[in-house]
Amino acid sequence: MKQKILLSHSGKQHSYQVARAMKNLGELDTFYTSSYVKSEWFQNFFNRTENDYFTRRFITGVNGKNIDSNWRFELKEIVLRKLFGKSKKAQDAVYQRDVKFDKYVAGQIRRRAKKEKGLENKIFWGFQGSCHDSLIAASEAGMTTVIELATAHVTAAQRILGEEKELHPEWADSIDNLYFPPTYEKRLEQEPHLADYVVAASEFTMSTLNEIGIPSEKIIYLPLGVDTSSIEEKKKGSYKKPVKLLYAGTVTQRKGIKYLLEALADIDSKDLELHIYGHIQGSGNAFKEYSSKVYYYGPVSQMELFKLYKEFDFLVLPSVFEGFGLVIVEAMAAGLPVITTRHTFGAELIEHGTNGFLTELRSADDLRNNFETIIQLKEDEYNLISDLSRKAVEELTWGKYEDNLKNRLSENLGNSIVC
Repeated sequence: MKQKILLSHSGKQHSYQVARAMKNLGELDTFYTSSYVKSEWFQNFFNRTENDYFTRRFITGVNGKNIDSNWRFELKEIVLRKLFGKSKKAQDAVYQRDVKFDKYVAGQIRRRAKKEKGLENKIFWGFQGSCHDSLIAASEAGMTTVIELATAHVTAAQRILGEEKELHPEWADSIDNLYFPPTYEKRLEQEPHLADYVVAASEFTMSTLNEIGIPSEKIIYLPLGVDTSSIEEKKKGSYKKPVKLLYAGTVTQRKGIKYLLEALADIDSKDLELHIYGHIQGSGNAFKEYSSKVYYYGPVSQMELFKLYKEFDFLVLPSVFEGFGLVIVEAMAAGLPVITTRHTFGAELIEHGTNGFLTELRSADDLRNNFETIIQLKEDEYNLISDLSRKAVEELTWGKYEDNLKNRLSENLGNSIVC
């Protein structure tokens, strides 16, 4: 049987894992992407030398002729990030990258439609933000079209994050996913309507799709996986004060950082510590008021974070707007119970008070109540919550994701994927 899926993503996110799952299923026709090391020899070389940059630009098992890698679309962004960090200039380059890459892939699809037979039997699978024109080209070629959302839909983002801007204007410059160039925002709005199917990784994302009129039968629910083999588990030991909280991710009001910092105001630092790893979005002026009350370390790589989880007692992520929150699954795999909101995938994993804690959206008071609860936990109580936290994500491996991918596509697309 000929391979059927044309996968397209400008950038990385979790698309490398999707590509490997499709290849393992024997269904990956081509993976169109921006910067990717496609040579198996170079992949082995970078793995041996433990190159921190290039090892993040491929995934073992996906190489060679299945990859259409286009570094040129990402070069401007790479340079600007090096010079100015996570700035507006760099973010604008991301938008430009997505649009140019999308036009390239759309052109490739149209060229293939003219040259080869059977393209109408294939499936195009794009990612949010970089597949608008590609979806149109694939549909014109008679292909089945799929779009995957890495976060919840932009319409919900504008509503929810717009409310945050009004509630806390001093944090407005920290909010990403709120402002887009008008033409790019229009792309984001239209893409799910252009596709035959929309892939969502969480119930929250599904609800935002229903909100804009995407029928439930058009949505494929497909939670992400976690690389449990690379995460160092927390060893059982004395659970004592101060309880160490971990916040891992961009310091932004989109992730509810103000509510978290306010929740700590009346709690003694001898009882509870907050350790923050991540880039500060925007000017950082609003964060400075609280900086003396927390431990801030800056951003770290994913592999460094995998080693850090075991040093803490809880992960806290009071997100206002999230698509999935992969850090939640990673932390739970390490045995770190999580405190989070229902606007993340955590709501589908966590039973409040049993294997973690669900906190009310936009509530410093409820966060504080949760903190007071965990401060009072006895060692055996904490160990039980930790064990149940780890157990809750045992099935959320990338191997399980591959099985789920096969099942979901078989259910939704009949025999067009699985023989």
